[in-house]
Amino acid sequence: MQNWFLVALILSIAASFIQSFFKFDLTTQRCIYWSCTSIATISGFFMAYPNWKNGIWLALLFFGAMTVAAYFYTPYLKFGGKIHALTVQDSRADSPTPLATDAEPDPAADAYSGIITARKLWWLILPLMLFSVGNVYFFIVGRGEGWVAATGLALLVLLAVGAGYGDASWGYAIARGQYLQLVIASAVTVGLFAVLYFLAYSAGKRWPSRRKQSMEYRAHHRHR
Repeated sequence: MQNWFLVALILSIAASFIQSFFKFDLTTQRCIYWSCTSIATISGFFMAYPNWKNGIWLALLFFGAMTVAAYFYTPYLKFGGKIHALTVQDSRADSPTPLATDAEPDPAADAYSGIITARKLWWLILPLMLFSVGNVYFFIVGRGEGWVAATGLALLVLLAVGAGYGDASWGYAIARGQYLQLVIASAVTVGLFAVLYFLAYSAGKRWPSRRKQSMEYRAHHRHR
């Protein structure tokens, strides 16, 4: 019997992904996606039955994974009349004009490249900083690989320098107003993130780069 539920699980997950390639309206897509999520959740539970404890954990795992995927990649997570999604475009999917035009106000004036709002991006930076610092720490104490630590450190530098230089170049405030996340990221990295960010921010103020080919330029009409 477990094999049948495994098949149902695989098919439901596959169907939830494949349906996005068809020209269904958004309401239908949401209905199909969450129906598939329900089937996957129920199938996960019965795959482990009669061990109901493991079944509950499996059900929660698949439901959580599908919900996280919905938030990061789709406009399907909607409750309280509001879409909860990572990107600006998905968050405004029900709007007749999801993206800003020269004739209307910018719906997310602080969004990085018009894709992710500053608030969301800076909260996403924090776990990445924990990842970077953790890898460096484990390497120092002899419990990690050098290349992993180097990758983590390179990620820290890339994010700090990229964010700082870009924010200054396009005339945004420090961290685009996300001061709490900046303070936490700096504390987590023992000040290194702040040092790199402010050095890059100062460089961006003095030698800004505002290429017309950049996504930032094209996303926000106030730059033009």
